[in-house]
Order: sequence, then C-alpha cells, then structure tokens
Amino acid sequence: MEKMKVVVIEDIKKTVVREMNIPKLNPNQVLVKIHQCNICTTDWQTWAGLRKSQGRQLPWVPGHEISGEIVEIGSNVSSKLKIGMKVGIGSHGSRGCGECVYCRRGFFSKCLNKPGEFVHEGFKGYFGMAQYGVFDSNRIYILDENLPYEEGAYLEPVSTSVHGIKRLRVCPGENVLVIGAGNLGLVNAQVAKVFGGNVAVSEIDEKRCQISKDLGFITINPLKDDLLKSVNEITDKRGMDAVILATGSSDALQQGFKSLATMGRLLLFAGGYPSPVINIETNLIHYKEYELIGTYNADPSDFQIAAFLLNNKMVNVKNLISYKIPIDDAQTAFELASTPGNYRVSISMW
Repeated sequence: MEKMKVVVIEDIKKTVVREMNIPKLNPNQVLVKIHQCNICTTDWQTWAGLRKSQGRQLPWVPGHEISGEIVEIGSNVSSKLKIGMKVGIGSHGSRGCGECVYCRRGFFSKCLNKPGEFVHEGFKGYFGMAQYGVFDSNRIYILDENLPYEEGAYLEPVSTSVHGIKRLRVCPGENVLVIGAGNLGLVNAQVAKVFGGNVAVSEIDEKRCQISKDLGFITINPLKDDLLKSVNEITDKRGMDAVILATGSSDALQQGFKSLATMGRLLLFAGGYPSPVINIETNLIHYKEYELIGTYNADPSDFQIAAFLLNNKMVNVKNLISYKIPIDDAQTAFELASTPGNYRVSISMW
C-alpha cells in the first residue's frame, strides 16, 4: 500500500512527521493530492496548548485550510469533478447529517448530529496536513487553475468571513469598521467591501497598517490617532453602522461599542483565549438598539461565494502569506505561525 507523510501534533509545542497509508475512498468521495495547507489560528493555538477548553486530545492531526488536485474519483461522484482539477476543501464543520432542523435550514455548520473527526490508523483530526486526503464530494470546490495553491487554501477563512458578513447584513453604502488588521481582519475588510461597505480598519501595528493601506482601506492606528475622532470624520459624527471585531480582546470590544452608530451592529468574529469580557450598560444596548452578533464556521453557500471571490481576485490574499515551509520542517512552521506579527504560514506537502 502506498504511503504518505502526515503532520501530527504529538504534545504541547511538539510536531512530528509520520508515515501512514494513503486512505481508501468510498464511492461518494474523491482523493486529493494536497499541495498546500495553511496553519490556522486554531491549529497553532492547539499546538501551543491554548485551546484546552475545546477538549481536543493529543496526538492530533491538524489542518483544514487545504488546496490540492483531484487524483481519484469515487464511482458515485458527479461528473463535474475531473481528475487534475485544482480544488479547495470545505471544512469538516461544513458537513451535516442533512436531516436535523439546522441542516434543513441550510446551516450545515450547526448540525445537531455532526460526524466525528476523521480517524486514520488510530489518529484523529482534520488531516489537512497530509500529502493525500479523502473528502466527501460535497466538500470539494473548484479553484481557478491560475490561483496559487497557498492562496486557494484561503477558501476556508474567506468562507468564514462571508458567513459573518452575511450575518452582519452589510449593505451598500454602510460605514464598516474592522478592528484588527491581522489575517482575518483584512479578509473581513475585503469581503465587507465586496458586499458594498465603506470600510475602515483599525490596527496598532504599523506594518499591518501599511498592508491595510496597500489594499486600499482607510486605516487608523489608535496609538497615534484618536479612533473616535477618526470615526466621526468618516461618518459625519454619526458612528459606524457595523463593527467587526477581528481580534479577541476586551479593549477591542470597548472600542467597538464606542464606535457604533444608533442601531449599529457589532460582529464578534474572533474568539479570544482567555475569553474577553463585555463591560457595557445593558440600557445602552436597549436605548441605542445595538445588535451583538456572533459568528462561527461557514456553510456550503459561504464556501461557494468564497471560491468565486478568490477565483475572480475580488479578495486578494497574496500578501497575507508570510512563509511557505516544507512538510519536513513542520515544527518550524508552527513556531513561525505562533510568532506575533506573522500572517499565514503555509506548509508545502511536496
């Protein structure tokens, strides 16, 4: 049986590359030769021991920001998919039973009967950091042949941004503030712009401010500029219609609330470990008619839109790849991914 390399988080801050058999596919699956897998915040924070509250047990196989090419197709798979196609993979959480109330409403990511993680040769995980992966055909999204694999691996994070912007109900002409110009902050800013928002970004790191400016966004550094004064100038003293918290901190929450217009909406996009605390008078929410909106994961419709945005260069992630690291140097890749200031670190499987 043919073998493949697989990255395994064996212990806190310890990764190893193991050799495993290439998994067999069933009639409804495709076998993908994975070219790139980007290290998500979830991945490196699990590696660093910061997500113990999620109950994930080590050893564990990470990786869900995946792109590659189809090399084998199950007998029941749609003829639309062809061997050699460049594809991205919908996340594990985008699957659903198809029968519960959330799946029937189209929210597969909220399925009440979610299948467990993939198990292969005794190891659990998402298995994106492997040279080959078998995936249900309904998790496959076709990517443009000219899109680099490391950019195609952004399918999942872009889809989560699409999911959040849809929940935030951004409309053309609305003023939107994104707090945090990290990886997902700048993806959120671009998606909000696609949906018609007049987008500004707040960020305290000057290098990230420059990348935000290069992407064409009004960019505010609250360490140098008065954030609320800038918000008033942008909105004619009315405040932001929508605020996206793309960083998980209590200070960002307070800034977000202070920036909102009457009837404004605040999206809590980023999680925080430890969890940020909201400190606000509930009467302010009552009288100002504020909305607090949570968002997590993405559904098939979000992935479809994300693929369209990436394929048509409507979301540009080229400058959000900090490093490409060979699979054999996975330990170094995780160390870089956990280093403050870096954007995505992409692991090359070949």
